[in-house]
Amino acid sequence: MTEIERLAITMARRAATEIRATARRRYGVRRKSGAEDLLTEADLRAESVITDILSRARPGDAVLAEESGYRPGRTGVTWVVDPLDGTANFVRASTHYAVSVAAVSGSGCLAAAIVRPADGQWMALRDGALDGDFTQDPPAVATGARVAVAFPYGAAQLVEARAILALVGQRYEVARTGSAACDLLRVATGALDAHVSVALPWWDTAAGHGLVHASGRTVVHRRSPRRTRIDISGRPEVVRSLARLLEEHSQVSEGAA
Repeated sequence: MTEIERLAITMARRAATEIRATARRRYGVRRKSGAEDLLTEADLRAESVITDILSRARPGDAVLAEESGYRPGRTGVTWVVDPLDGTANFVRASTHYAVSVAAVSGSGCLAAAIVRPADGQWMALRDGALDGDFTQDPPAVATGARVAVAFPYGAAQLVEARAILALVGQRYEVARTGSAACDLLRVATGALDAHVSVALPWWDTAAGHGLVHASGRTVVHRRSPRRTRIDISGRPEVVRSLARLLEEHSQVSEGAA
């Protein structure tokens, strides 16, 4: 395991420990852009754990974190951090939330780790391959593909995102948990067939897409005519079918992001 891969796993686990500790006591909750876009003490503490470790271990790297924004670097490596993806689920005591940490460079994803604090399940890159302890979902009863669709709360592209959700739902069984990191974990293990993200920030998907790619599945990027970013990942044949479906209905253009 490379030093960067080891660091990603360490930071995600320590942030998850901080989230579990916060969940055991009273904590503050406030809204950001809308009723479902929440910020808690757990988000801030988890992000602080990660950025503090990075400041000591790799001070020359750039960092893009959801709550504290962008810190430039000089090494060509950028850490993309979502300290608590699925905050609304965390507040409701659902298990579908996760810490998501990725290191990227011009050559691609160098490290990726996702840890679910509620149940301890995790997945990460080790020597570029998948490693972890993640429970597979039981086989689906439905014969069709299962596709997760995700978009941010309060997005300017919300009308377009909901139209895409309805379109995908006409052909596939749609799953929505409120955590792109958790859903992409399931795509990487094969529990879900594909994931469509509409206008999601990079920190929501960087680690998940790294894991999906390492699993041998496909990740493609598109732009809609309104320039909305749409990422499609999963089993290659399902990704191709989804891309055709959206293109045929004038939702996205051919150009890659």
